[in-house]
Amino acid sequence: MTRLVPLIVLLLLLPAASVLAGDLPQVLQPNTTAYSASEVAALTQAMATLTEALNDYDMASQRYFSPSDWSSRDFAMYTTGVLSGEGYETLLVSGDGWPDGVHTWVLVGIPLGSKTAWIPVEAAPKPGNSQQNLGHIPSTTDATGRLWYEESYLNFSDTIELQPNLTPVAHIRMSGSTVIVGESTKLLALASIDPDGEIILYQWNFGDRQTKTFTSWVARHTFKGAGNYILQLTVVDNRGKKSVTTSMSLRVGEEVEEEGSTSSSSGGGCGCGG
Repeated sequence: MTRLVPLIVLLLLLPAASVLAGDLPQVLQPNTTAYSASEVAALTQAMATLTEALNDYDMASQRYFSPSDWSSRDFAMYTTGVLSGEGYETLLVSGDGWPDGVHTWVLVGIPLGSKTAWIPVEAAPKPGNSQQNLGHIPSTTDATGRLWYEESYLNFSDTIELQPNLTPVAHIRMSGSTVIVGESTKLLALASIDPDGEIILYQWNFGDRQTKTFTSWVARHTFKGAGNYILQLTVVDNRGKKSVTTSMSLRVGEEVEEEGSTSSSSGGGCGCGG
């Protein structure tokens, strides 16, 4: 009788497993008969638009795909967050048997009338490399010009549900008390925090039509003209969520005044920008 118990349990679980398998999104080839000619055209255009978003260097995490840094799951979570922020419907899926073991990638849902077409996106760079863009659509073009997804991205064994992601908070400080034209100024974002993860990108707008993204909380910038500037900082966490942009007023002077006189530049380490 005891030998029957595992069999009974297995039989009870099979229907549930079948239902769960049926709930997994299905990735169909873009030229399959499941799509009409007009749907294929709409999907092709959507893929071109998505590719433009994926190729944005400024949105890439710059992290490395290595045992000591990020896994494919980390990259997929980050790319999912960024694309979701851009209004895309996304899912994380995974499958085993890959060189890195269990591999995770992104599915992007494109509405086509009453159905959703799922586009696979590989977010992780090649092993040992840093992420220079958000990823790519793993596809090939045959001799007739038709586009096909790589077969390994059509099948997966699991979907990954993520917990809500809290918004990071940006803060600006300045190192030193004066800012002089032509001299390198150190700006600090050390007080910026992410309540449930880590900040990986610091996006600065220096107020002089110059912008730059750093992976460190230290930024350096040289102002070419005297005047009043508004610094702006946005931070991005490890799941691709941006903070509210914070700002700080800064005056840049021509030179340091003699001791005892009023300085021509002010706005030093006030710690404002909260």
